[in-house]
Amino acid sequence: MEVRVLCMLLFLGWTQLTGAQFPRVCCTVEAILSKRCCPPLGSNPADVCGVLSGRGNCNNVRVDTKPWGGPYSLRNVDDREQWPTKFFNQTCTCFGNFGGYNCGECKFGWTGPNCEQRKAPVVRKNIHSLTPAELQEFLDTLDRAKTTIHPEYVIATEHWLGLLGPNKTDPQFNNISIYDFFVWQHYYSVRDTLLGPGRPFRAIDFSHKGPAFITWHRYHLLSLERDLQKLTGREDFAVPYWNFATGLTECDVCTDSLLGGRHPSDPTRISPNSRFSNWGVVCDSLDEYNRLVTLCNGTREGPLRRGVMDRSNTSLPTINDVRSCLNLRDFDSPPYFTNSTFSFRNALEGYDKPDGEMDNEMTNLHNLVHAFLNGTSGQPHSAANDPIFLVLHAFTDAIFEEWLHRFNGNGSFPDEMAPIGHNRLYNMVPFFPPVTNEEIYVTSSQLGYSYAISLEDTDPGSTMFILGGTLGGIFIGLLLLLLLLVLYLQQRRRREFEPLIKAEFISTKYTEE
Repeated sequence: MEVRVLCMLLFLGWTQLTGAQFPRVCCTVEAILSKRCCPPLGSNPADVCGVLSGRGNCNNVRVDTKPWGGPYSLRNVDDREQWPTKFFNQTCTCFGNFGGYNCGECKFGWTGPNCEQRKAPVVRKNIHSLTPAELQEFLDTLDRAKTTIHPEYVIATEHWLGLLGPNKTDPQFNNISIYDFFVWQHYYSVRDTLLGPGRPFRAIDFSHKGPAFITWHRYHLLSLERDLQKLTGREDFAVPYWNFATGLTECDVCTDSLLGGRHPSDPTRISPNSRFSNWGVVCDSLDEYNRLVTLCNGTREGPLRRGVMDRSNTSLPTINDVRSCLNLRDFDSPPYFTNSTFSFRNALEGYDKPDGEMDNEMTNLHNLVHAFLNGTSGQPHSAANDPIFLVLHAFTDAIFEEWLHRFNGNGSFPDEMAPIGHNRLYNMVPFFPPVTNEEIYVTSSQLGYSYAISLEDTDPGSTMFILGGTLGGIFIGLLLLLLLLVLYLQQRRRREFEPLIKAEFISTKYTEE
């Protein structure tokens, strides 16, 4: 299991470049035994990490040493603790804006031969606003990614202690497609700790239920987006977003022209008229992996399912829910878990009300959308199989981006006592080479992308309602004043003609009142 992670991480790349598991070049007997993944740049074996051209060098991995909190109380029994040192304790450290597992690429947001030029940000658009050609390219690219073997990364198929096979000479790794690799990363971050056959420890999650929920998914999506840019040969390729804050009781991207409608005879399946009806899921049998003490090996395990149904008492979040969440000033608050209150992260993830108040009976925003979609999307270990996952998390990330601009990222991302994997300087699991939460806790422009969206409170309907209400109030007030003035003048006119004999004089003093 741990082995699989190791190879996958090496394969995916270095800090700010791809993300999870290990590069194929490091999945050798020598590299695994030495725990050193510092491949040369090019054909010269002496050019380790591009050192001859000043790109980087090989260094010991730095890990977070601050204490963690949360429900995970075990120590030194999970391969993801102090990631990724159970597998590799030496990796390339790239200088300047160089990046990648051998420092052969640029970090996100940079380009040019020496990575000294700011890359023009790619623009993530609303999926409903894509031109027919843009939509077709996006859908075609997803299909290609589902069937194209990842050119750089592989996944381990055995527990890390058995990574080299029974004879310690045969590395146990599998190829996997670009998209399924994306799915595998998400699965690996949420899987249980394996203590023995049928003995999982479930109270652990490196990508949910804590501050890293936002930074982890930002990097996860960014890594796939780069893989898709390489696949298409277009650096400006961008993943669109789905504005799920519609308040509707139906999924408006669940159509055959977009991400798949409902099967006419099986409401849990995708319509046969959609290309996604042919997609098989991976990493879905979590209980079976626990029973066998093994990892997901990338084998297809059945069709994609989506149990969306018309439910009169269940609807998607509203734009007002989003705006309430955006008014929360603190990124997170103790205990940095699902019971944090007035926490932007916890409200956006969906464990709090949108305004930050605690309500254990409610599911909101991100969590509500996953529950609404149901089926494959409703299970954290398999949710990324559904292509809706991409556009859902792109919009979740757009909300975070708006919050960053409003509050400048304030200092409430914890240095310590968050759940394991969620401290500011923890290396996010299972991305490789190591990348910390802090490195991704920056604006999207620094990472090379932006959003074509405005989440400001400028809804025309709301404005017209407020304006109409204000004008109506003024009009009514003026009428009341006019009426009072008329009554006053009439009363005054009467008094001017009243005989003085009716006048009454009262001798009461102020002190007698």
